[in-house]
Amino acid sequence: MMYPATTRSPEFLGLSKDAGLWTKSSYGKGIIIGVIDSGIESSHPSFDDAGMSPPPAKWKGTCKDMVKPAGNDGPDPSTVNNDTPWEITVAAGSVDRKLAAGLLLESGDLVEGEALVQGPNSTAYQPLHYPGEGNLCRKVSAEHTRGHIVICDDAGVKVDDQARIIKNLYDNGAAQVVLIGQEKAGFTLGFREYGSSVVQEPAAVGHKLKDYSQYPDSAAQVFFKGTQLGVGQSPTVAYFSSQGPSRGNPRILKPDILAPGLDILAAATESPDRGPFRFKSGTSMAVPHISGVVALLKSVHPDWSPMAIRSAIMTTADELDNDGKPIMNEKHEPASAFAVGAGHVNPTRAVDPGLVYDLEVKDYAGYVCHLFARARLDDDDDDDNYADDYTVQDILQDLNLNCRNLPRLSDIDLNYPSIVVPANTTVRRTLTNVGPAEQYTGRLSMAHDVGVDFSLKWLSFSRPGEKLTFQVSHHGSEIAEGFLIWESNTHTVQSPLVVVRP
Repeated sequence: MMYPATTRSPEFLGLSKDAGLWTKSSYGKGIIIGVIDSGIESSHPSFDDAGMSPPPAKWKGTCKDMVKPAGNDGPDPSTVNNDTPWEITVAAGSVDRKLAAGLLLESGDLVEGEALVQGPNSTAYQPLHYPGEGNLCRKVSAEHTRGHIVICDDAGVKVDDQARIIKNLYDNGAAQVVLIGQEKAGFTLGFREYGSSVVQEPAAVGHKLKDYSQYPDSAAQVFFKGTQLGVGQSPTVAYFSSQGPSRGNPRILKPDILAPGLDILAAATESPDRGPFRFKSGTSMAVPHISGVVALLKSVHPDWSPMAIRSAIMTTADELDNDGKPIMNEKHEPASAFAVGAGHVNPTRAVDPGLVYDLEVKDYAGYVCHLFARARLDDDDDDDNYADDYTVQDILQDLNLNCRNLPRLSDIDLNYPSIVVPANTTVRRTLTNVGPAEQYTGRLSMAHDVGVDFSLKWLSFSRPGEKLTFQVSHHGSEIAEGFLIWESNTHTVQSPLVVVRP
């Protein structure tokens, strides 16, 4: 049977229907989220507006924030997409829910996995059969199928094609089919709907099962435990989530933030054999979570700029998982800042960040002008700036901006919430107070001393809107990752800090 407790991500983000940020923000009242997507018709149940007031007869607003996926080309470095500084770039992680299943080996060991369709538990040990690397269970003899637990490597094909392979095994009398994920996925396990009870095992766990199956008379029992919540070591970064450093903007740390994007119950096109909702994985599943948080923050703070909202989300993010340990990647190793960004989104903390790193549109324009000037220098192009002016105005939708009277800003000059410091370089940042009058003390959280220093050591804000500037410097040759943290009695403002080669 299919267990229904699958819409877990709101609770995992600390959002409760009748309390906290949802109610404080009036559920984002007055904010419209525009979705650029394809394949879902307007009649889909997700767009049902029953119980909602009708839209206003007239509405005028502006597009304030762009939230975009990091891409699904991970875990290789420098695969991140949507890497401009005016976009919130979102990576994908897991939630603390598990549709538990697995095998109890006759040796006494457990091999734990998951099963979207939960079947009956075994009543006796049944023989195991793994047809070997490269077989992919397309050719399994009747002798090794009937009454056996058949172990298959994921063929890496479309869902329907994999489902046919699995169905053929069951038609030939298999007691259970176990599907091992692809090697590059490590511990990441993404659900796929095969229409049958299939125990899915991540590659990092599946090795143990395949090795054991080679022993004569190897056997196991299959168990199903249903939906488990509060699973430890959550979140982890999904293997497919694209990583930095960005090829186009290597000194701007991307992605910006991590959000639930693995095994999300999402809208889908209905078909005769599948309903209107389906489990999906991808950074496009993570984006709506951040879009929703942006809407809630904008509802609470209508005067905040898009850049202030982005800063609030990033500087209040969680760098630790629910076990209090560093967020891990698909190999269960500590995730790099180029995989996790500032950390995992924490909506409750984001509504009250204390301080923000703000930016103005003219800052982005200055950055674009800098890029144009650098490109002309690379191309030995001495043309005037008029073409650049038109392009800047088109990108930023402001006819008053032009490259002739704007100061040019390089990537390290942008007042970004994350801080990239090229070796032996000094960068500046400005913090704006959006909380009460407070004094903040700064500290570095680095694995060891790598020659990073900052000024000032404390910041005293006397009123909302006040701005104070500090510098971060590096001296030496070692590169490293860590955090720059500003703390008051009531707020913690944390920025990822990465030292890179010049």
